[in-house]
Amino acid sequence: MSDLPQYETCPATLASRTALKKAGLVPTGDPVATLRYRTPQGYKTCALYSCADARSEKDAKAARKRRQANAGGQFLLFPFSPERP
Repeated sequence: MSDLPQYETCPATLASRTALKKAGLVPTGDPVATLRYRTPQGYKTCALYSCADARSEKDAKAARKRRQANAGGQFLLFPFSPERP
């Protein structure tokens, strides 16, 4: 994560995982930046995600259930085609 841009204040287009969760969203990709903040123990960083790439928690749970249901046979990864021998 060292090659990501680092901010001292969070831009409006980015949010931490906690902030997204409070808004009912979940990140769909990797972090795009880091936020450096000060605590009594010293400086810490957290990952920031794009708000535009986030999706609702309900949609994410439905997609996770579909992946888990298909994980047994994984039949949807290779759809049946009668032309294939």
